[in-house]
Amino acid sequence: MQKDQAGVLGDSPVEFHVSYRLAEYLAIVAAHSVADFARVKAGQGKTLGRRDAWTLRCFVYLFAPPIFLFKVLRVGACDFRIDSTRIVRSAKSGVVTVPWSDLVAIHEYPAGYLFAQKTGAMPVPYRVLTDVQRLALDHFIGIYRQRSLE
Repeated sequence: MQKDQAGVLGDSPVEFHVSYRLAEYLAIVAAHSVADFARVKAGQGKTLGRRDAWTLRCFVYLFAPPIFLFKVLRVGACDFRIDSTRIVRSAKSGVVTVPWSDLVAIHEYPAGYLFAQKTGAMPVPYRVLTDVQRLALDHFIGIYRQRSLE
């Protein structure tokens, strides 16, 4: 990703390949489940207790592996192309194009990003991104968040 004359990141697409790993999938799903449940509790004026978080993580680690296996068999490895207008994911299940405007949220967890849509989500583990790609992706995420506020 090159900087333009104004010193702002350009809009060159970010392209990368992901072969998902169970451990990172579980880490992203567990982190998202705990964060989502904490948001629900906060909306009720309550806090998420340590026991609740532990129970939720146990549930994820017990039941998510078969889901992961199913998704890996159905979707397989993915090639992503992300630019300022859309996210394109190519896999053995086909090509999915998601305009940024179709996202409902972008979550950042210790293991990676989670691009959430109304009908599902696309995890992107940090390990597949170079430092430059991550900087570029953060730039696109910043544009998305700015547009979401307008």
